[in-house]
Amino acid sequence: MSRKIKKIDVCIGNLDKGTDWVIEQLKAEHPDLEGQRWGCLGNCGDCYKHPFILADDRWLYEAKTKEELLDKIRPDMNIEDSLK
Repeated sequence: MSRKIKKIDVCIGNLDKGTDWVIEQLKAEHPDLEGQRWGCLGNCGDCYKHPFILADDRWLYEAKTKEELLDKIRPDMNIEDSLK
């Protein structure tokens, strides 16, 4: 499925896994990207295991490292969603 991500959310319990770094990298490449930190995104327990990002309130991206997470989400940053 193709998509163009416009907003990413992270859990504050996940910041120590590098999600803040991922947000900053993506915002540097896409200045119009919205990024927000939340107390909880409803993925209880996941935030303590590995980095993850919720994109556009629909897509969950997970990885073992912050670098892998960035690599997973980058391809979807420039592609228009064919379902919109």
